Amino acid sequence: MTLEEHVPLARQTTFGLGGEARYYVAVTSVGDVHEALAFARERSLPLFVLGGGSNIVVADDGFPGLVLAMRITGVSATPAGEVDHVTAGAGVVWDDFVQHAIGAGYAGLECLSGVPGTVGGAVVANVGCYGAQVSDTFLRAEVLDTSDLARGVMTLEKSACNFAYHESVFDRTHGRYIVLSATFALPCNNAATPAYRDNRFDLSKLAARLGHAPSTLEIRAAVLDMREAKGALVMPGRKGFKCAGSFFHLVFVSPEHYRAIEARARELDAAKEERLRPWAWPQADGRTKVASGFLLEYTPFVKGYTRDGVGISPQHTLSIINAGEGSASAVAALARDMQAAVEREFGVVLEREVEYVGDIARS
Repeated sequence: MTLEEHVPLARQTTFGLGGEARYYVAVTSVGDVHEALAFARERSLPLFVLGGGSNIVVADDGFPGLVLAMRITGVSATPAGEVDHVTAGAGVVWDDFVQHAIGAGYAGLECLSGVPGTVGGAVVANVGCYGAQVSDTFLRAEVLDTSDLARGVMTLEKSACNFAYHESVFDRTHGRYIVLSATFALPCNNAATPAYRDNRFDLSKLAARLGHAPSTLEIRAAVLDMREAKGALVMPGRKGFKCAGSFFHLVFVSPEHYRAIEARARELDAAKEERLRPWAWPQADGRTKVASGFLLEYTPFVKGYTRDGVGISPQHTLSIINAGEGSASAVAALARDMQAAVEREFGVVLEREVEYVGDIARS
């Protein structure tokens, strides 16, 4: 284990801002993780596990404890009937894993193409987009329980991970478990069954244009183009912004609240409400899923808004960007104002999807 001090974190995040880690260690083995945890425990240091830095904002003052950069890599596969059990180290770059899976003839991950970050981070957040989420194919994870390290490496099966929309036991327990590797059950027949639809991207239209059912590789290409169109693709040779993707979660409301939102939107601008349809989708549990970006369209915080070196992506209303001279404090202040504006207009509290690292309030 090689320990470093006062390591700048901005360059290790997709936002490209924030201060230093007081201590920093890149771990490449389970032994490294144990050493790092022992170091933090002996000094009563707070701990933060860093993956690809794609869903975080680091405070301008940095992080006062130990940043454990997860760099355990490796991919292996074991046949299991109609699927293979494919295991990846938590430090494997997620999109590299997706590319590997598609190249090996597997299906199930193509709609998650272009998602930044690592395999470990994708599992913790149960990353999802375009009709797929990590938990669809997830089988089990090898983890360390920081509350009981004497147990050594543990296996958590899918049923124990309590996956939900952009959530898992890993983020709900606030760092108790450190994911070391994850195993996925991937179909070997390369048969894709994506379900995503919106007014800008429809795989049935892709099939019509191609003249055949799209392959996983063709779906990947379409998803990458879609992510680039939103300015959310972090990839060499592609256009994107310094950001963390969608800053806020989608909203789930009761039928009554949905009708109130619809009425208020029409009252404010009926033509806009009609133009932005569909912006809500009924759910199996009776609630309605509402696009948070739609709600923001009725506030000052629309595409292209800027202030204090940060702003709203000109391509994606839900994406706060570092416009070049931004700071964590400016990002947090803008996020608070966006939340307040939506609550005033629609009685909806936008929940932050992005994690704050360090004391953002002091930044």
